[in-house]
Amino acid sequence: MRPILIGLLAAAMGAGACSGTHEPRRDYVPRAPAAHPQAGVDVPALLNLSIDEMNARLGPPLPMPPGFADPTLASEPQHGDKADSLALFRSRGLALVVAYDNRTRQVNDLLLLGSNEDELMSRARLQLGADKYLVLPVFQTQHPTRLFGLRVLPIALNQ
Repeated sequence: MRPILIGLLAAAMGAGACSGTHEPRRDYVPRAPAAHPQAGVDVPALLNLSIDEMNARLGPPLPMPPGFADPTLASEPQHGDKADSLALFRSRGLALVVAYDNRTRQVNDLLLLGSNEDELMSRARLQLGADKYLVLPVFQTQHPTRLFGLRVLPIALNQ
């Protein structure tokens, strides 16, 4: 019985001690990160464009979803003034609702739709505390602790 035990012990040690020195070397090659679904949109560069220039840059606007309501405008009383015109764009994984003056074609603000503030900031290339725009969170009407998106307002500086 001893020879069998010694044989099993020797086989177990031999199998456990394999160092792989006789195998061809396989260098670790890090996998490229999964391509982020497009790199994002330079939103600060869009703020000074007219709606027509934005159409040229982002493509034609999409139809607004039925029943879409901006949570920040839903509670404002209507004073007989026509609300700003809205256009929806989807570009490089971002959904942007653009409010503009239909008569002057000037863009008033952008609303980036999404629930992840950090991802929206990154993909839209936004920075808090920037000199040329403000970034404000917009929360859902029915769930006031859940993010609906980020509103980006250009700051008109006296020049």
